[in-house]
Amino acid sequence: MSAEPHPAEQGPCVVELKEAGPEAAELLSILHHAAFEGREPWDAAAFGQILGMPGVVVWLACVSQSEEAVPVGFIVSRHVVDEGEILSVGVHPQWQRRGIARVLLAHLVGRASQIGETLFLEVRFSNRAASSLYEQTGFWQVAVRPRYYEDGEDARLLKWSPR
Repeated sequence: MSAEPHPAEQGPCVVELKEAGPEAAELLSILHHAAFEGREPWDAAAFGQILGMPGVVVWLACVSQSEEAVPVGFIVSRHVVDEGEILSVGVHPQWQRRGIARVLLAHLVGRASQIGETLFLEVRFSNRAASSLYEQTGFWQVAVRPRYYEDGEDARLLKWSPR
């Protein structure tokens, strides 16, 4: 009898995106903690505050398991006039490397393109996988934020523009 393969070993999956609101704060906290392996996790209270801010939009990436849509990833962004900032994007480790973050990012970039919005985000210098994904999506580095993270690591400030 063989064990069920790890989801990441099963290749690409079908992803359904669902917009979420403040009711998803606890779920987002759990996903964030898992995705970032406990490094600077946002708790439910922090998500509650963020989700209550004007212009904040959250999309959950859900996959079908046993006829149920299970949230496995998220993207949180804030939009003001013609600019947006990606505050966080993450995928549960069991579902990483299956194109889920790419789907979330493509969705947000597609919406920004439709309305002529410029997007920004920060990413750790050490997070090469995320940096590569962002660059493949059309983001480029515009600045460095020294000692941006609690542990002192610098952040790359990236920009995407429809122009």
